[in-house]
Amino acid sequence: MGGWHIPQGPPRAFYAGRRRPIVNAGRGRSPWPRYLAWVVIILAAALVGRLGWEAWRYFGKPNRATPVTMREAGGEAVENSVSAFAPWERDMLFSIESGMQDAQAGQMVAAEMDVDRAASLATAMRVESRLARADFFAVSLAGLDRILAVRPDDARMLDHAMQVRIALAELRSAQNGSVIETPPGASSAPNGTAAQSDTPALVKAGAKRETNHVSTDEPRELEADSILDPQALGGSYLDATFMPDTSEVLLPPATRAFADNVRVENLTISGAAQTLDGIHWRNVMFVGTHLRYEDGELDLQNVHFVNCRFGFPSDASGARLANAIALGETSITIEPTADARPETTRP
Repeated sequence: MGGWHIPQGPPRAFYAGRRRPIVNAGRGRSPWPRYLAWVVIILAAALVGRLGWEAWRYFGKPNRATPVTMREAGGEAVENSVSAFAPWERDMLFSIESGMQDAQAGQMVAAEMDVDRAASLATAMRVESRLARADFFAVSLAGLDRILAVRPDDARMLDHAMQVRIALAELRSAQNGSVIETPPGASSAPNGTAAQSDTPALVKAGAKRETNHVSTDEPRELEADSILDPQALGGSYLDATFMPDTSEVLLPPATRAFADNVRVENLTISGAAQTLDGIHWRNVMFVGTHLRYEDGELDLQNVHFVNCRFGFPSDASGARLANAIALGETSITIEPTADARPETTRP
């Protein structure tokens, strides 16, 4: 006797519903045309080639931008090569040289853009606390003079070039400040160049501030035939950092003329703002001050600028003052003239 045998039907799938065919993903059609991939490859190759060409032109020919400018600057030879300059210095000199070439070609808009780029580089390097070689300032200023010589009556180019001069003056002023903050014995700069050895002794001595500071929170009026010195002030350091950045530290008579015979001597002035016209300045150091010049009579004798900002007019007198500060000069006298054309820089 055997048990019951229950017949079984064919095996069924574990899922219900109609089986759907599996589509091979590898055989699916892309929504983009096939030629688009070749276009991307060609564009990428062109971009790489362009970058390679620019790199070769910039690094492979470092002396393209400045040999003529360096010779016309009249300064000391720099080993007959610009390799001694830092990369950012070469980049700025190349921008100035490009501006000269564009100006000679009659492309003044492009020349203005080149000059603006040079000003931006100088400002950026000042923010990054870079130190520049002393001869770099002379070469840069000589290049600006060559651009202006192409179109001496172009007021727009005069304004753009003035911004570069001011940027260079502020770079030099910040460089003076970096010497103050550098510990004794330190001689290297962030960009690898040596610290300048021609830094004024007064600036080096500024690292040790005297204790006889005099703080002020309002402008100090100066009368005609007066002298402001440590004896009259009651100290050798006038601290105006509590004043607004646009407020004048010292207010001479409204005429702002040498006839008023106002003198400021043997002081350090810090902060706020100051107009230089009409005052005889001697043995003075400005620290972090916004300095203005309004085309009046100017007399600076052994005056130093540390981390200062400048506002000068775009004319001959303003260019001369900005050039003097950028070149590290400490004494300059300017009589007002009617000629608004900038003078040729003499390194």
